[in-house]
Amino acid sequence: MGRFFALIFAIAAGVGGSQVPGFTLQYMQNLTGRVDVLEPIVKKFDEDVAKYGYTRSRALSECNGSDGLLQALCSSSASTIEQFTQLSKHLAELRAAKPLMKPIALARSFRREIVESAKKEFKPVVPTTLDGAVYGGGAFAFIWLVCTLLFGLLGKLTGRRNRNDGYAY
Repeated sequence: MGRFFALIFAIAAGVGGSQVPGFTLQYMQNLTGRVDVLEPIVKKFDEDVAKYGYTRSRALSECNGSDGLLQALCSSSASTIEQFTQLSKHLAELRAAKPLMKPIALARSFRREIVESAKKEFKPVVPTTLDGAVYGGGAFAFIWLVCTLLFGLLGKLTGRRNRNDGYAY
């Protein structure tokens, strides 16, 4: 009975594991969209401050000492630029990872709001990529091994014997 449950759990893990590369791609597409939306806003800010002889950092530094309307406008720009910088760096890290390592890189540094957004649109599919097969097969093998060992240990602890023990053939 333990082997049967080990097989069921391993199949479920294999199917689930095979979805990891697809979800990673969905996450990266969502992240890319966010960076693409912010990029022209940041470029426009840079162009506008350059007209007055300022760099981005000098303009933002000068904004720190302002108040009122100027402070509100500067705060919004600074927030947008910071978000663009962080998301761009995150995207560059994911893109730099080798294909089989992208899900691991994502697991190390993900943004919860992007995960939630990606989950809304993600639809599981049959993997047709090497990445999907590797993650699916790896999850299957790992869970099969763990369940087989666990159920075997539980069987020994509870005193259950293998059906074939003690029978002559």
